[in-house]
Amino acid sequence: MFNNNLDELYFSQMALSVYQNCPLRFRRRYLDGLFWPRDWAGDREQKELLERGKLFHRLACRYYSRGEVLTEGILAGELRKWFEDLRKFLPFNEEDDFYPEYELRINFNGIKLLAKFDLLYLRQSDNKLLIYDWKTNKKPFSKKVNYETLLQSRVYLYVLSEALQEYPSGESLSPEELGLVYWNPRFPGDMEMVKYSQRKFERDKNFLRALIQEIKTLSYEKFEGIDKDEVCRYCEYRPICSGKKPELIEMEEEDADFELDWETIDEIEF
Repeated sequence: MFNNNLDELYFSQMALSVYQNCPLRFRRRYLDGLFWPRDWAGDREQKELLERGKLFHRLACRYYSRGEVLTEGILAGELRKWFEDLRKFLPFNEEDDFYPEYELRINFNGIKLLAKFDLLYLRQSDNKLLIYDWKTNKKPFSKKVNYETLLQSRVYLYVLSEALQEYPSGESLSPEELGLVYWNPRFPGDMEMVKYSQRKFERDKNFLRALIQEIKTLSYEKFEGIDKDEVCRYCEYRPICSGKKPELIEMEEEDADFELDWETIDEIEF
């Protein structure tokens, strides 16, 4: 049943990305409510990769929640190596503050955004607040990609900066004290660091508010398909649009719609 109440929707990085790639896919998922998980029955390897990635996220959550280190008898093989490298990359300690699987929502004059962080880390030595995002897909970080301009980077850092104009302790946190780190346990010696600034904050604020406003002012019929084979062939709604079965590709964690237990939800109204 059609539901056009976009005023109630908190826009995530995933939702905005879906709209940018294909407005019709956005309409089917977020307005028509036609959402179902992908069928990985025909791709056992891909299903196992997704399950392993999901388990890694849960292990990271338990580790940064209370410093829990699992015994050797529980973890084995690749997953054990991932966890060992994670502990070397960012060791848990009692001095700093760790907030795993943290969901943050903001509502600025009806412009609603949410971001789900794998880890929010306050480093006490220099008062830096960093977002960590775990990637477990097989692709290494590409030098051809500008991670600063990725939609995920812009949404995550803008939401955090907008929400934390005044840190709970009373100490002001400027955008310059925020950052985002991408890390993949398959390539433990590599990472991508995105630094933030007041200029980038203003840039992202204008861009995201304009994008959301554009979506909210569209009529139902204006959510049109893009008809691009490189996008349509992998879309879960391909059977509706063309009667063809979607092809399977290696998915990012965000596209897999991980059903993690987000225990910490702060909604900040402006």
